[in-house]
Amino acid sequence: MATDTYSLNTAVVYAMGLGELSDNPLKAVGRTHEARQGEVDPRVVITHAQARDLLTALSYVGSWGRGRGRRLVAFFATLYYAGLRPTECIALRASDCFLPDDGWGRLTLVQTLPVTSKRWTDHGERHERRGLKQRSAKAARIVPIPPSLVAILQAHIKEFGTAEDGRLFRNERGGILGASTYSRAWEEARQLAFTPAQVA
Repeated sequence: MATDTYSLNTAVVYAMGLGELSDNPLKAVGRTHEARQGEVDPRVVITHAQARDLLTALSYVGSWGRGRGRRLVAFFATLYYAGLRPTECIALRASDCFLPDDGWGRLTLVQTLPVTSKRWTDHGERHERRGLKQRSAKAARIVPIPPSLVAILQAHIKEFGTAEDGRLFRNERGGILGASTYSRAWEEARQLAFTPAQVA
């Protein structure tokens, strides 16, 4: 239901942008919000040691020749060390990265590649190029990255190169990395890295 309401609201906002509606009639409808808790459950927050173990385990997922897990190590390392959203990381290009041989680097985030339905894009593909979430369309966000992530990204580029458009992370055929692809690999890595109790 929440998704349907969100879709309807998006359509209404679009109609307002076209000048078809002068006001959003959905504002009059009351919404109930579930209160967010102010605390994060420490049992589900990953430690630095667990992150290292997971990244190592990820490198063992799938066969060595296909590199299914190995090509995702830098992707998940970027999520962990730089705090990127998956859609930001999927859109990250080599030209967005400053990766010095020594010291801290930086990422310049300018777009995301969220998944949507093929019916809702002009080009008939599942991913739509957008600006950063909750920012203006042309906004950029600079993210400093530690030397450990700089080294991981340098090694990734050296081993796997980039997609034709310069993206760092892609599927095995060179296409846009899908959530199902990295989610499956992550679940397999969790099984390898953790005890059954930790996985649960």
